[in-house]
Amino acid sequence: MSSCKTQIKILSIFTACLFIILVSCDAEHGIEPKPIEETEFGFGGNVIFFGEWPDSIKRMFLVVFKNPLLHESDFVITNMGYLSIELPLEVQSFQYSSFDSAYIPLTQADFPPSVYHYVAVAQQSTEEISLRREDWFVTGVYYANDDTTMPGILTIPEDTYVDDINIYCDFDNPPPQPPGGN
Repeated sequence: MSSCKTQIKILSIFTACLFIILVSCDAEHGIEPKPIEETEFGFGGNVIFFGEWPDSIKRMFLVVFKNPLLHESDFVITNMGYLSIELPLEVQSFQYSSFDSAYIPLTQADFPPSVYHYVAVAQQSTEEISLRREDWFVTGVYYANDDTTMPGILTIPEDTYVDDINIYCDFDNPPPQPPGGN
């Protein structure tokens, strides 16, 4: 009888150990410790569209400039901190994140925490993608604290993801265009 009790104890201990191991396992990493995750930085929010979509729009982007757009010469690729892939057309809203694929930067690691002075949604009517200022029409601008008198400044601190960078695009009442636009 004592042999039976010993076997039951061993089975109980084995079952408890197996349970602990199974509960501790991670599907990706097995029983090794989970990797320490670095705090991610970036930004995200929603783009909300109002009015009727113009038929002339061929593509639309979210674009972030490092420096203010005070002169036509400020609208250049070297001043772009972020240029999204093409946004979907003819939608009422779109949720975005800087973690989504982008043309600029090529990788998230190339997008540093910093201060950015102009965040906008811009459209193009050209058949091919163009980086000429006259081919871009700003449809919506990020305004901080609902102050529509000047574009909002996007500050991305180290190890921080900034959310609620929302941009409202009103096709019937577009924002003032930066220098060099129509």
